[in-house]
Amino acid sequence: MIPIYVFAGGEPFVVDYLVIAGGGGGGSNNSSGGGGAGCYISSVAGEQSGGPSSPVDRLNLFGGTPLLVTVGAGGGIANNGNNSAFGSIIATGGGRGGWTAGGSNFPAGNGGSGGGSEPISTSVGGLGTANQGNDGGTGSQGGNFPATFVAGGGGGAGVPGNTDGQSHGGDGLTSSITGSAVTRGGGGGGATATGNGVGGAGGGGQGRVGDTRNPDTISPTAGQANTGGGGGGGTANGGSGLVVLRYPSSVRIIRTIDPGLTYTYSDDGTFKRYIFTAGSGNITF
Repeated sequence: MIPIYVFAGGEPFVVDYLVIAGGGGGGSNNSSGGGGAGCYISSVAGEQSGGPSSPVDRLNLFGGTPLLVTVGAGGGIANNGNNSAFGSIIATGGGRGGWTAGGSNFPAGNGGSGGGSEPISTSVGGLGTANQGNDGGTGSQGGNFPATFVAGGGGGAGVPGNTDGQSHGGDGLTSSITGSAVTRGGGGGGATATGNGVGGAGGGGQGRVGDTRNPDTISPTAGQANTGGGGGGGTANGGSGLVVLRYPSSVRIIRTIDPGLTYTYSDDGTFKRYIFTAGSGNITF
């Protein structure tokens, strides 16, 4: 990443940030793949960005110029997640889970992390974006479809889908930028007939469990809000993203924040922190 220099009055200062996009939704039927986690971008030294990869450059700011902050919403059922942004830092939404309907295959979506595939032998998980996430897992019909199917788990910020087992969502990454260690960016679990499509650590939703012809044994769940977690396969939404800014307490507060943004502010004497949890709008230091 190239540092942003905003030339205006005042002394320059450095901002750390965590930008996570919305997670992808699970596919649109009972045997669908899990959604991929939203792109995960961190500048915090000693922590990781998606992949995992090295942290990106911190931002050097002078203040005075508006910067756009957007918190991406989670993807609806069978839809990719929405992008998050801080200035020129753009995090890509997670890929949707794949599914089949009416004899047609609807492939898993590419994204920050890719969605898990539908349980068809020719299908593969969606692709993740380099240094932002991982690929989704591939499903399988098993020997007696639909009684034995396993759909792919969505990719997580830390590992691909299916890493911890068939149909499991990929695990996310942990950051302490908010002052305590929190894991975010888990992939959604894929739907399964008899297994357990566990969501990835970091907000990934649970995949549906049960034969497609019968009621759920375990119902699918959405990705957790503000983690960028993927939705569980078998019709569940992705979780919304997050934008966190951290900089020294000696620096002034943000001067203006558009009313379209939802956020919390804290100052522990070492760092000022702004945690944006919804909306889109400009901020000006």
